[in-house]
Amino acid sequence: MITRQPYRFVLDLQKRDGTSLGQVPAAADWEPAWEAARFLALRRFPRAAVGADAVAELRPAWHESLGQPYVSAVEVALRVPGAGELSCRVPNSYFKSLASNASVPLVQKGALQAGEHFDYLVTAFPSPPTARGGTQPRARFEIEEVPTLLPLKSSLLEDFYARSIAVGEHNEEDIPVFLPQTVLAEAEQLTREAAGVETASILIGHLHRDQTAGELFLEVAAQIPARNSQGTAMKVTFGPATWDAVQGALALRGENEQWVGWFHSHPAASWCSAKCSPEERARCPLQRSFFSADDCDVHRTVFSKAFHIALLVTNTDAGLQRALFSWRNG
Repeated sequence: MITRQPYRFVLDLQKRDGTSLGQVPAAADWEPAWEAARFLALRRFPRAAVGADAVAELRPAWHESLGQPYVSAVEVALRVPGAGELSCRVPNSYFKSLASNASVPLVQKGALQAGEHFDYLVTAFPSPPTARGGTQPRARFEIEEVPTLLPLKSSLLEDFYARSIAVGEHNEEDIPVFLPQTVLAEAEQLTREAAGVETASILIGHLHRDQTAGELFLEVAAQIPARNSQGTAMKVTFGPATWDAVQGALALRGENEQWVGWFHSHPAASWCSAKCSPEERARCPLQRSFFSADDCDVHRTVFSKAFHIALLVTNTDAGLQRALFSWRNG
């Protein structure tokens, strides 16, 4: 897939009272956005492959009231030869971590107080030519992207619905995900056994295409405990031995399964201070399901496919809470 970025994005930082804090380039990691467009094409064009001749381009969606150069979102337009064109709309929250990082030197210089809230606006400007005459300099080597087809099973979605119980709110942007009760029970048992530290496992399964409507859906078949991972009270880290164990288990099972995500726990009951009253602990934001910065780093680094999911079990004072996280529009 050919990717094009005809615009460069800049963050305009402001205090809540409107005082300007300056502008910083937004050197965003666009791979999740490209991946979102690829997966959307897989959903929309069942018979087409997103090959090396597909072209994806970042296009600013100009702000409705402020106009150029202010951006309300970023459109990832993808053209697949022989199939058509589609676009994936990436919200400005995509830039939130970049804005947060940009505030660090402002705090150090005293332009912002630690913990002070500020706003950021996203702007876009045409990218300048990379060389005289707008031509690309000769590269010392070339990288060719070799498209790999995702293994898809042809199944009936209605059969999965018939033997399942719906949990949570439905969003049409998300594909259906099916988890067996055994996986949930094993994840909860691992959470209890880990007590005050985080624990994790790798979720394996299949990506399916519905024989009737052509929609994709995800089936989690099993979980492989990450016995070689290192867990602390605040984070869990995978090691090389974890992936060797997963590959060995996949080969041993012989079901042509793939990694589809991961599970980890949050020992929230151990995070809260014993000095807090039961009422204060019940209101504590730690006593709920959330994805931490470390969790986001793991998911971005290891589980970067648009269909990858993360099962979280939080051990709270009120008992175990389940939550499911996934990618959406990058």
